Amino acid sequence: MPEIILDYKASRPSNQTGKFPPISLPVGGTELAGLGLFIVPPVPADNRIELKGTLGLQALSGTPVVFLRIFRQVNGVGPEIEIFNTRFTPEPAPAEAFYTTSFQAIDFNVAGSNGFIVYKLRGEVLASPAGTVNVVGPITFTGLAIGNID
Repeated sequence: MPEIILDYKASRPSNQTGKFPPISLPVGGTELAGLGLFIVPPVPADNRIELKGTLGLQALSGTPVVFLRIFRQVNGVGPEIEIFNTRFTPEPAPAEAFYTTSFQAIDFNVAGSNGFIVYKLRGEVLASPAGTVNVVGPITFTGLAIGNID
C-alpha cells in the first residue's frame, strides 16, 4: 500500500549542550517542546504520526527518576491526551553527570477530520526517590505524519 507524507514539523529549542540556562525539572513537570501537524480531510483514518525526541540532561544529586510524556491536543484546545510516556534513572557521578536520551513514539489512527494536531513534550522528576536533574540541551522534538494513498 503506497504511503504519503502528510506533514512534518520540528521543534528545536536547542541543538547543543549549554546554549541556554539549565532548566530544572520540577515535580509535576514542565513543557520542554511542542509542535503542530496538519492532518486535513480527505485523509484516511489509518494514518500515523511518528514522534521522535532527544534530550540532554545533567544529573546533580540523589537518584532522580525522570519521567517524559507526550500529549496530543486537537486544534490546540480541549483536553490533552497522554499518548506516550517513559522513565529512566540517571545516576549522578561524584561530580555532575551528563546524559543524552532519545525516544520514539507512534500515534496511530489520528482522524483527518481533526485538522490541526498539537503534540507537547513534558518532562518531570518524580518526588520519590528524590533527586535533582537539569535539562541542559540538546532538546529536539519532531513529528512526521504519514498516510495511505488508497
